[in-house]
Amino acid sequence: MTNTPTFRTLVAVLAAATLSGCAASDDTVARFLVAPDQYVLYNCPQLADAAQANARRQRELELLIAKASTDSAGRVVSGMAYRPEYAQLRGEMTELRKEAANKHCRFTPGVDVPQERTSDGVVR
Repeated sequence: MTNTPTFRTLVAVLAAATLSGCAASDDTVARFLVAPDQYVLYNCPQLADAAQANARRQRELELLIAKASTDSAGRVVSGMAYRPEYAQLRGEMTELRKEAANKHCRFTPGVDVPQERTSDGVVR
């Protein structure tokens, strides 16, 4: 897996961002890490589910990043371990918002994602 062009490109982008003092914004990196239109086949309930899972994982990573940033070694480890996934999730959330707007879904992904929808339950 480490020989794939995507992995090498990701490592190069992250190294460049680290060496440049994070001159590349998180949004720029996020756009690079996410395939455009990857949610085009999702309907509104699927978009809501994906956004809810994405927002949950983003909150988990934010807590881990905050916890690790208590010392300089933690910040370095956090930058290598958590930041790439966090940037990818932000990019995915941007794509989710774009697709939800295109399909006129009645929620804002990541903000007011419905917690439970009883009408979507399976009837047995």
